[in-house]
Amino acid sequence: MNFILVGHGSIGSKYKDFILKNYTNKDNLIIVDKNQLLLEKLREEKLNCFENLNQIGTKDNTFGIVANWGPDHIKTANQLIDLGCKRMIIEKPLSTRKDDLEIFKKRCLKENIFVTIHHHWPYTNILEVIKNAEFEYTLGEPKGIRISGGAVCLSTNGTHYFDLSCDILRSTPKNIFAELELDYINPRDKNLLNIGGMASYKMKNSNFINVSFSNENSQSIRLEIVYRNSIIELTTDLNLKLYQRDMKDVKKYDDKITRYGDLHLKNVLQFKDNATVRNVLENLVSDDLPKVSIDKAEISTLMVLGAIQSHLQGIRVDYDNITDTGLMFS
Repeated sequence: MNFILVGHGSIGSKYKDFILKNYTNKDNLIIVDKNQLLLEKLREEKLNCFENLNQIGTKDNTFGIVANWGPDHIKTANQLIDLGCKRMIIEKPLSTRKDDLEIFKKRCLKENIFVTIHHHWPYTNILEVIKNAEFEYTLGEPKGIRISGGAVCLSTNGTHYFDLSCDILRSTPKNIFAELELDYINPRDKNLLNIGGMASYKMKNSNFINVSFSNENSQSIRLEIVYRNSIIELTTDLNLKLYQRDMKDVKKYDDKITRYGDLHLKNVLQFKDNATVRNVLENLVSDDLPKVSIDKAEISTLMVLGAIQSHLQGIRVDYDNITDTGLMFS
């Protein structure tokens, strides 16, 4: 039983450490990376290292982990299947190409390949905590979500929050309109976009997701879930705060929508924002079903691709008719 880890960056190194501590020894872990200096260092630690997947045989390969840069994710996943890996983790973004993703989905279905994608929030209990708060404080159905931040990238960090937002709203986009900042300031590679700017998503249930990122600012992501008389805020330091109008005022004005609906801090909701490498590896090794399936992860991927298309073409894009643009991001 071998683990093949492709990509030994910040997240790849965490996978390596946890695998060696909890699942197997150095003999059954294979690391693939293009960085020669890194490979030399890892070989000094007696680890099995290769520059590319073509150097690996097909014997006893069970688990694959795709943690290299985004544009190579689907290509790498296909190579891992060719090497015998029937179960794998793919880091986000799942893909940077819609057409490649559609072909990959069909292959995984045909060959019964287990794929789970590492979107952060589904591996925590935040969604359960939000739903419990909606019931406890009689918040009603969410009306929409606002996401703001600095140079966090619509894909690199936004993907996680798109996934969470669709789960909270229990819907997928209907159409997309965006005016973006496409800058080549991504610290991972000068050829990768860092996607800032504004994007608006009208959801199929008439709710909304509005995004505002600035590549001229260093703010972490902040998310607001909008309810009729309340807001739940996921702060930049990852606290979950509930703000609510005074219910006496709500009753006084017969629950009418008003410009004078002052919100007051009602509670700080406790959730477990644990390091999710453990959880996604447990999902890979032990579970029957992926926590984040290809179909689920595809939604966030298309939200990024659709925003880029909308920006480049200057049009509102139908979510069901998104096309590739050829730009690279991670």
